[in-house]
Amino acid sequence: MYEEFGATAAEDGRVTFALFLPDNQVDPGQYTRGGDPKIREIRVRGDFQHLLGGQDWGLDGAPQLTKTPHPHGWLWTTTLDTPLPEGFYQYKYFVTFENDTDRWITDPCTRYGGIGDAENAAFVVGGSRLDVLPVSQPLPPQDLIIYELMIDDFTAEFRQNRAPIDAVHDKLDYLQSLGVNAIEFMPWTAWPGVGFSWGYDPFQFFAVEYRYVHHHAQTADKLYRLKRLINALHERGMHVIMDGVFNHVRAGINPNKGFPYVWLYQNPEESPYVGQFARGGFFEEFDYANGCVQQFIRDVCLVWLDVYQLDGIRFDFTLGFYLPGDTSTGITRLIAELRQHLAAQNRHHVALILEHLTDNRYLAIDDTNQIGATGCWFDPFMYQAQASSRNGRITPDLLRTLNSKRDFQPDKWPVTYIENHDHARLMSELGGRARWYKSQPAAIALFTAPGMVMIYNGQEFGEDYWLPAEGAERVSPRPLRWQQLSEDFVGQRLRWLYGRLATIRQAHPALRSANVFPATTHPDGYGVLNNEIVVYHRYGQTASGLARYLIVLNFGDWDQWVDVPFSANGTWLELLAETAVTITDYRLPGCHVPSNWGRIFFQEEMQD
Repeated sequence: MYEEFGATAAEDGRVTFALFLPDNQVDPGQYTRGGDPKIREIRVRGDFQHLLGGQDWGLDGAPQLTKTPHPHGWLWTTTLDTPLPEGFYQYKYFVTFENDTDRWITDPCTRYGGIGDAENAAFVVGGSRLDVLPVSQPLPPQDLIIYELMIDDFTAEFRQNRAPIDAVHDKLDYLQSLGVNAIEFMPWTAWPGVGFSWGYDPFQFFAVEYRYVHHHAQTADKLYRLKRLINALHERGMHVIMDGVFNHVRAGINPNKGFPYVWLYQNPEESPYVGQFARGGFFEEFDYANGCVQQFIRDVCLVWLDVYQLDGIRFDFTLGFYLPGDTSTGITRLIAELRQHLAAQNRHHVALILEHLTDNRYLAIDDTNQIGATGCWFDPFMYQAQASSRNGRITPDLLRTLNSKRDFQPDKWPVTYIENHDHARLMSELGGRARWYKSQPAAIALFTAPGMVMIYNGQEFGEDYWLPAEGAERVSPRPLRWQQLSEDFVGQRLRWLYGRLATIRQAHPALRSANVFPATTHPDGYGVLNNEIVVYHRYGQTASGLARYLIVLNFGDWDQWVDVPFSANGTWLELLAETAVTITDYRLPGCHVPSNWGRIFFQEEMQD
């Protein structure tokens, strides 16, 4: 429904504005908490008015919207009589309330954000048109190697005066050669103001952030730029995942700015769109107890999934809209509705991923199963891997995190990682890039455990930035320093390792299975040994037979010679060193495991 609103331009250049407001007297399902907006008049004012014979942004002659009934409330609309020439135009609604106060309010359903910090809405007449084509061979979630990409930081060093979205194209060959097959973009939806942002303070949910898609010489080609990037990724067989923030909004304190469905109410406290629902704490929370919110967010998701043919959405801080045991509201209902919609389109490999940050990190698994999502971010893997790498010593708890698929339902998977945008870089945790080598066993563990593997942009060449645990300075520019990839040994060595591990994982489907042994340290020699070594077995059926893997990781600072148990005799290949060993009596005595390194042994039992 909401996708029908906003400003739309017909082929002849005539522009229609449509603004919807719910009414529980018309449709009781729209809200139980909220009130009447008490709007007397709405006019649309913008930089197109001189083309209508008036003054830009002037009140005199500003088109007035007409209020008409809608099945769920009221619709305010107007269509410009005069066709507009091709271009990019900005506007705002000028709303007069029953108490004679007025406000400038942006459009909650705009597809385009405006220039500068006025927080205008915008529309385009003409410009390039492009349909997004789906990825030709959708991958199941366990096959994904995801690259978490922050558009601003990723492109800062090389984009010059181009639109950041355009600059991403420069690195597509690089990303493909790295071995990733999915890009998870940190939020691209528009945020207030003109400053740097991670995008987790949205206010225009259908719009791409203006500065990401603006090019001074091609002002009408904005959404086209994102569509072109998605097509380029899909042509390479790479999935595109959007980071979506749907638990809160940035309403702000200025009534002329911020999330418009707050300020469209004479008394903003009576807006049914915001209010306490579950576990809040970030900006203003969406009130999912009201049907208008549930429908608004559903429609936002469907536009991104359908028009842009996205291969997944990562849902930020889902504790903010989750009520345990309640399937009729919040994230549980949203996931169910999206799954039903996607199934009707025969789209069965769209990843719906939760960031479900419970105090008990393993409780997120139970909630993911109950919600019905594809999977969730799995923080324990990061915490255990970082602690083991930093200290050079491991605990039996590491086995639980390596068995990362445990307790997930069969069709649900963890997203595993050893660093992400929300924490200090792994190199900082280890004491700086001079201690880069201590990250190697964690990287090997990441690519040999079950789940959707994720690496954070720059991780693959040892990017090092400290991130404070809290405070405004957390969200500040941290540009990738690409010279570290090409000009020093650390970057080159880590880039080799990540590329090699991605190649191994893609070539060995059994490494993407759910099977891990042991659950606890086993008397035969599997599990955690002498607080520095971990030995675990991975296995799975392939088209050719039974594939077996024996992984040995040394988190310590000294070389070790370990008596390693094997599940079968015969020849095994060590995939990192690309050498062979012959196993007899189901053991390899004195296996050399260098410090801060590992071994990945592989054998396949061919079927007749």
